[in-house]
Amino acid sequence: MPGLATLPASGQDCGMTNYSPLLALFVLAPRLRRASNRAVSIYLPARTEGYDARFYDIEFRDLMHRYTDRLSGKDRELMEYELRRLRHHVAVVRPAGCPAFAGFADEPHGVLELIKLRDTTDERLDVGELLLAPMLRQLEHYPPALIAVVDKEHAKTFGAILDDIIPLQHVNGTEVRHSRAGGTSAPSNQRKAENRARANLESALKTVEREMSTGAYMHLYVAGPDEARATFERMLPERLKKALAGHLSASLDSSELKRELREKVVAAEKR
Repeated sequence: MPGLATLPASGQDCGMTNYSPLLALFVLAPRLRRASNRAVSIYLPARTEGYDARFYDIEFRDLMHRYTDRLSGKDRELMEYELRRLRHHVAVVRPAGCPAFAGFADEPHGVLELIKLRDTTDERLDVGELLLAPMLRQLEHYPPALIAVVDKEHAKTFGAILDDIIPLQHVNGTEVRHSRAGGTSAPSNQRKAENRARANLESALKTVEREMSTGAYMHLYVAGPDEARATFERMLPERLKKALAGHLSASLDSSELKRELREKVVAAEKR
């Protein structure tokens, strides 16, 4: 996709790769990298009350009618074909709980994406190179965050990008056993447990540093049990401490981890 990779990075300089909305988008939808200059891009409102097939039938039909006379015969044929694919994909994904979404289709290059947006946007359709500007503006306004959920043995990372929480890495560390036995061996066993826990947190830190260095995230949130979280935050290098945006209460064993993370990130952004 000519020109996309040269878009300037933006955001705070924390000694890491500067935040780039385009790189964040490619984490969210990596298949978009494959798109050619013969892709179809659309931006449409989502039905806030929940999925209704008739609502989207009308939206897609209106979009097609609006752009039919603006396109050449070749582009019009491509638009009609790819809109059918996108309409079917909407029926499968059934978008809800968001004000709008973007869709991208380029069958010869394996592209079929539906991305929920955080804000409303003008209805648009384009045939050619991907129409990314409306989405990149939202990624500028709502910079993505990396979420690290840590305890003394394990860690998970997630990307909070627009309306999605994306699982990234799962780090399994060495088991940390705390001996309840007394006697002279107790302090030694305690030190061993603390050293194992610190080594596990250091592994988690390396994972977080790699993710933050990609340029896909501007902010960092840390979650997990208080002691492990506090230790992890003290270990952060200064450049990551500057990116630290707050704490989340989610733990690794949360049964609804993605929902809780989404709610906490949205609440933190509103403060």
